[in-house]
Amino acid sequence: MQDLAYWIAINEYAKFGPKAFEELMNFFSDMEVAFKASANELTLAGISKKAAEEFVHFRQNINPEKLLDEVKRHNITVVTRKHEDYPSLLTTIYDPPPLLFIQGHLPKNDVAHLAMVGSRKASPYGIQIARQLAEEISRAGIVIVSGLAYGVDEAAHKATLKAEGITIAILGCGLLNIGMARQRYLANEIIEKGGVVISEFSLRAPGLKHHFPYRNRIISGISHGTMVVEAAERSGSLITARCALEQGRDVFALPGPITSETSKGPNNLIKMGAHPVTDINDILEVLQVEGVQYAPKPLAKPDSKEEAQITELLSKNPIHIDELIRQTQLDAKKVASVLSLMEMKGRTSQIGGMYYVLGG
Repeated sequence: MQDLAYWIAINEYAKFGPKAFEELMNFFSDMEVAFKASANELTLAGISKKAAEEFVHFRQNINPEKLLDEVKRHNITVVTRKHEDYPSLLTTIYDPPPLLFIQGHLPKNDVAHLAMVGSRKASPYGIQIARQLAEEISRAGIVIVSGLAYGVDEAAHKATLKAEGITIAILGCGLLNIGMARQRYLANEIIEKGGVVISEFSLRAPGLKHHFPYRNRIISGISHGTMVVEAAERSGSLITARCALEQGRDVFALPGPITSETSKGPNNLIKMGAHPVTDINDILEVLQVEGVQYAPKPLAKPDSKEEAQITELLSKNPIHIDELIRQTQLDAKKVASVLSLMEMKGRTSQIGGMYYVLGG
């Protein structure tokens, strides 16, 4: 696209959202003409007088070609709504993003996508189930979509990578402004292992609070269904679920204890008609993914007598390190050391609070 630099440049003006872009696309022959238009011409296109005047002043400090060079320098692909690679599911939502900044490679449109979202402060149970489901679902060939946040999002991304599946991270900030080192590391790992990181925001846009509801509509909009693992009664995860419902997509929810604050959201979704999920088949049947034979990888034989003792006590139900010490009657330092080695080998994982489960 000859006018790609101008799509990027116009997107730098944060007050121009999907509606404004729609008006510019419909009125002007291309985005270079739109970028260079007078305030009066922008008003005729449907832009408010105030926004038009502000943009004319704002663009004086914008160099479209310099922005395009920066995109290329960071190996970022820009896909506009007019591009053939634009995700087809996103074109059907109410306010599709006018352009997407992408690092990595988008999966094919005909592959099933499942959004997996939940609390940043998920319980050990929530983290465990997010990991288990993401690993099994990705091995079934489904792309896992999430938001790169802590808690459920991070667990889903990491489990998918471990299963050698494909995961998509949708950001609430610009691609060149991922704030936390831990998130930047995970984003790079996703890209390196065949996944993709996506943002609709300008390259260095900060992660502002109001960005995340916009981000959530893309998480659900690019997916065939949305799975809520854990969420309080009022949370961003429920915004994602609501977006999914408005977009005509399936919503799944993990049942949880009625005493748990983070289970109130999913439990209420189930009351409203969301699909309750107790195993992978509850998702595969709704998404109509057939012919999948999921078989967990067999665990390797223990490398020591102590590892064998601990392995016998591990299962998918969390067990505390103190209980492992009590039942094995091994020294506390020895148990901690063996568990650390087992984690490195993917034979156990700590899900929080020094609780361990079988497998990575």
